[in-house]
Amino acid sequence: MGVIIGRLTLALRRIKNDENFNLLTDILETLRFRGSVFLSSNLSAPWGISLDEKSYPRFHITMKGSCFFGVNGQEHVQANEMELVFLPNGDKHWVADNPDNHKTPSESMIEACSLNDPKFQEGPTTHKLMCGMVKFDDDLSHPLLDALPSILHFKSIAHDSPVWNLITLIDQQIQELGNHDNLIIDKLTEVLFIMLLRSYLSEDAEIFDFLGTTRDKRILKALSLMHTQPDNDWTLDELGKQIGMSRATIVRHFQDTVGMAPIAYLNHWRRLKAYQAIRYTDESIDKIAISLGFTSGQTLSRAMIREMGVSPGELRKQKKS
Repeated sequence: MGVIIGRLTLALRRIKNDENFNLLTDILETLRFRGSVFLSSNLSAPWGISLDEKSYPRFHITMKGSCFFGVNGQEHVQANEMELVFLPNGDKHWVADNPDNHKTPSESMIEACSLNDPKFQEGPTTHKLMCGMVKFDDDLSHPLLDALPSILHFKSIAHDSPVWNLITLIDQQIQELGNHDNLIIDKLTEVLFIMLLRSYLSEDAEIFDFLGTTRDKRILKALSLMHTQPDNDWTLDELGKQIGMSRATIVRHFQDTVGMAPIAYLNHWRRLKAYQAIRYTDESIDKIAISLGFTSGQTLSRAMIREMGVSPGELRKQKKS
């Protein structure tokens, strides 16, 4: 285990040196992703599991054997051993060793495991599956999430890669603790999510609009300025001056990259940061508002009600409850 932790530490150090990392980290911390494993089981063929639609990302790892995944009527995907299937949008889907198998609801699988009577255990073990999820506050959204496709398939994960080292560490923790409901496993799952996003950014940048095209250093700089200085009175002229673009050019490039205009993104980002600060800190509403570029707490309140349908006062009540 010490070797695995050493390799993971080195991999995370390299990620932190990536110029995209601070931006990605800021987004993930603001959305407050929380990872967990909800199923880890040996299986004997034939077997099949169905999973209802959820509002958060889920993933499945084929620890042993190959299996099939189907999402919303799309052509099914085959995942071989040591591959990972990630569903960023929480779509309804199924997983089975054969597409024609009957699919048992995942709730029944989880309940059976909790009663120490797991399903699909008759006969020799043919498969091992680990399933997890990454939750975040339902009221939040970001172009990062909107840019992801319905299914991501991570193939050919090397035994000595940081991703597989982390998966191995999670599996070891589950085996040692005898269950997957544990803070350590949850935190490791969050790290896995970050590493998968970075891997997808590196390998499939041409189809990952939001972070992939931040290879345009000028747009990356504009995003970084908004994230690090949200209290600044940014205008198109000032942003353009900072990154060397005209008003029309920055609007066009930013729209193509991020999916919204620069000032619209800035205002959306300010409201996300305000949501986090209001719900998870004790700072006064006025202080939060000023720190994010709003003229007052009342201005912030109107903006949050308009976009999120919730006032700062209501968020504070949710925190207390």
